[in-house]
Amino acid sequence: MEVDPDRLSGSGRALQDLATRFVGELAAFRGELAGFGRPWGSDDIGSLIGAAHDEVSAWAFECFDSALTEIGSAGVDLDEMGQRYAAVEQAIRQGLDGIRQRLDG
Repeated sequence: MEVDPDRLSGSGRALQDLATRFVGELAAFRGELAGFGRPWGSDDIGSLIGAAHDEVSAWAFECFDSALTEIGSAGVDLDEMGQRYAAVEQAIRQGLDGIRQRLDG
């Protein structure tokens, strides 16, 4: 198994950036939806449509928010994992260099 710590960290940062951008896009979409007002009206049928819309959109936005939180967390975890791999590789390299120097010296 080969691990590239820089790519792992880079992928983590990319996921974090993606989540951040998507949060902004989602906020813009929410604003756009709110800008339409309540076009279904206030009669009985319009009230039913409005209630259904409110429940479905609230549920969908909760799902999106939860997914974005998980994507951002996964990005943080990948970045940290890459940093840990790099630190371990550096420690191994230093240990092996020390052994080589003792054997040469």
